[in-house]
Amino acid sequence: MQIGLPLQVIIALSTVKQVELFRWRGLIPEKLVEELSKEPARNALAYLLREGKAEVMKPLEEMRKRAISILGDKEETGDSDVIATVLEVKDVVIATDDRRLRNICKILGAKVTGTIGIIVGAVRHCSLTEEEGKELLKKLSLSWRERKAEQEK
Repeated sequence: MQIGLPLQVIIALSTVKQVELFRWRGLIPEKLVEELSKEPARNALAYLLREGKAEVMKPLEEMRKRAISILGDKEETGDSDVIATVLEVKDVVIATDDRRLRNICKILGAKVTGTIGIIVGAVRHCSLTEEEGKELLKKLSLSWRERKAEQEK
């Protein structure tokens, strides 16, 4: 099984320095790599690629066109590359916190998880203790609130 890694999960885990919690080999659609411009997420991506925990995937052009149509978009985006990945790769789990993207992936038959699901999985597989998992969730909550406040400025 492979996991598709949209940016918000990489960004979320990188802000709390926990990107190593990814248990599966990740596929990162090409457009998402192009959209990733800020630290610490850029370093997190470099870590995942360097450690062999992820690879950049260029979806087939036919799948990209279908994905754009499904989303009703006019041009390729990171989201359309995620959908193209779902269309192209069998047995893929998409890790995203984006509600719209999660719903579309489910409709297309993909399994989905998010940042919280990755943390819960890390606790279940003993990569984190229950207490560490709770503390990490608190840090993420604070990080999300700080980012939201910054965006509203």
